[in-house]
Amino acid sequence: MYLSAPDGRRWKVFRRRLTWRPRLPQWIHTWWPSSIDDDSVFGLITAAAAVITLLIMSPWLIWHALSWTAAVLATPFAWLARSTLGLPTPVIAYPLQHSYAEYQGTADGTRAADDLIALIAREINQYGTPRSLTAPSPHLLELTTQAPRPIIDRLKDKFHGKAGNR
Repeated sequence: MYLSAPDGRRWKVFRRRLTWRPRLPQWIHTWWPSSIDDDSVFGLITAAAAVITLLIMSPWLIWHALSWTAAVLATPFAWLARSTLGLPTPVIAYPLQHSYAEYQGTADGTRAADDLIALIAREINQYGTPRSLTAPSPHLLELTTQAPRPIIDRLKDKFHGKAGNR
């Protein structure tokens, strides 16, 4: 379920169906260039740096793909365990622009999880945050509020003179 808070932030609230959510390390997002100019020598240098960066990242990308495969393969067993053994159903809420900052909670069964989602929707509409869920750690909130720029973009701005008079 997608919601809008009074402050304009968009939220996603849902029952976690996967056993876990594999994530790429934060440094991969920071290192990867956001754009490559193909009409200058600097674009060629950026493309070469992107290829080298991809080679450096490849073990983590392979690990990420294997982690996704394991999560998808383990999900039917998690569903079975939740339904037959009475394990709690995870409920997650996060602002769309900061998906790493997950508010987490659990409910006993899918019907209770749906009721909790409805409660969270009312809380987000009223207060702007889900008060019934456990807030993410301050470290994750700090990571999601930073806007790191890849080093390639910073160098590109420096060489093109867009960085100001430094």
